[in-house]
Amino acid sequence: MSFTVRMARPEDVEHIVPWTADTFDWGDYVPDRLPGWIEDPDSAVVVCVDESGMPVALAHALMLSKTEGWLEAARVHPDHKRSGMGSAMNHAGVTWARERGARVVRLATEADNEAARRQVEALDYRQTSSWVHARYEIGPGSAKPAEPGLKPAPRSDVDAAWMFWSTSDLAHHGRGLIAHGWQWRKAAPENLTTAAGEGDFYQSPAGWVVADMPERGRIRTLWLATTPNEAPRLLADLIDLASQKEATELTIKMPNIPWVAEALSRSGADPKEVVVYSLAL
Repeated sequence: MSFTVRMARPEDVEHIVPWTADTFDWGDYVPDRLPGWIEDPDSAVVVCVDESGMPVALAHALMLSKTEGWLEAARVHPDHKRSGMGSAMNHAGVTWARERGARVVRLATEADNEAARRQVEALDYRQTSSWVHARYEIGPGSAKPAEPGLKPAPRSDVDAAWMFWSTSDLAHHGRGLIAHGWQWRKAAPENLTTAAGEGDFYQSPAGWVVADMPERGRIRTLWLATTPNEAPRLLADLIDLASQKEATELTIKMPNIPWVAEALSRSGADPKEVVVYSLAL
């Protein structure tokens, strides 16, 4: 079939929502976020439209820094799979990012999504790093026995935390990236300074953590610095912190290193692997 690639318009939303509502077992985030993406001048929603002008595929592109582009939320209508739309939207998203100064574009996919990985690799992306993500349900009794745990860290801790992390296995295997939700970009000391100012930078005897609460009841980690021996204690500290803040969910993302996966599993999580790809421009 023939199709045309263009930028999304507000009137496209009502036509896209029906076929993106149940992409996964749990649904999809696209219907809720699509209107905001289209209105955001700093991002772009690329769509493919069929001969009748109906949008049947979309992808979201945005800049995470002055030189780093990110592509996400690639969706193709079930009736139009394997039609070349995914590759066409990727090229359009890369072009959009390049025109805004991007020197690299990244994206991520679940490690077991073999079809997506084959397509990404066919577009000349290379695997940058492998990560594991884990989710904990927090409830009464989740907190550990009282002992020194995570406390807000002062700005004066930033240099020590950064130096410790930047020479660690976590920085090496994570290729120096920091996770913002399901987006990865290069970490910088300023990330820790900003987190300290917002009360999201914590320390305990087991290490340092940047963790925020993007919505009520959910805590997520963006950055961690610890050692193989101290990782189990830091995870226990995080669960305790989530309990103290009356969160019902804690999500953690860390580079996929054997000792990390083992610590997550022993703490009661079921870690899943995510692969981050990059394309140099």
